[in-house]
Amino acid sequence: MTQADRTAGAGTDHWRRAVMWTFAGIFVVALAGGLVGSLTGGTGALAVPGHLRPGAAPRPSTNTAPAAALLTLSDLPSGWEAGGAAAAPTRTSPWSRELASCVGVPSRVAALRPTSYSSPDFTSANRQLAVEDTVSVYPSAPSARAGYSALASARTPGCMDAVGGAALRQSIEQQAGTGTTVGTVAFAALPATAHAAHQAGFSVTIPLVSDGRELLITSTQIDVVEGTQVRQLTFNGNGTVFPALLEEQLVAAALARH
Repeated sequence: MTQADRTAGAGTDHWRRAVMWTFAGIFVVALAGGLVGSLTGGTGALAVPGHLRPGAAPRPSTNTAPAAALLTLSDLPSGWEAGGAAAAPTRTSPWSRELASCVGVPSRVAALRPTSYSSPDFTSANRQLAVEDTVSVYPSAPSARAGYSALASARTPGCMDAVGGAALRQSIEQQAGTGTTVGTVAFAALPATAHAAHQAGFSVTIPLVSDGRELLITSTQIDVVEGTQVRQLTFNGNGTVFPALLEEQLVAAALARH
């Protein structure tokens, strides 16, 4: 390899690290259903750090306390980092009016506002991988199952693609700033093996180009219900696919904390 090749490779690697730093936080947040709701003008809202509404509190649950049920840095491989403290609990519906209508979610289910507790954003040392864990507490086990069933609908990934894909692409492009172009944001259903394991969710691919260089962001959301709680695990790969074995290990670790 010539010095010019090494210099060019170093420059590309520096660019990739810079882009990963910029986008790791964006995609952990942006792929939450609430952002799609806010972008499409529905009742959903972007889940930003904030306190519960005055007087509001999660109802008692027979599950593990939500904060204790979340993944911690000790569950991640050596070298991973936690991006600050966990956000305060939030209460919001993950469904916009348009998205709920497309999927066929009953209004009583779309109106549910579970109390959600999120872990910090965990990021690998090379900034290529990121993980977030969220537990949403519903008023009752039946309402949690209803919320999970809506997420598990075969129509959900396609509707998120149709209703929110273009808007999400535009939002990411605006956050990325000048010089970056985001391609078509595509949602897809999880493989049948996930449903066999009683897991719902979807995957998202986000291609982007900056200064003539390409980077593909991939993200997978996995949802699991138990009792009054619905857990959402988000696995992001910035320029690489999140390792399947590590994903399985973290899902198992999270469920063991439930």
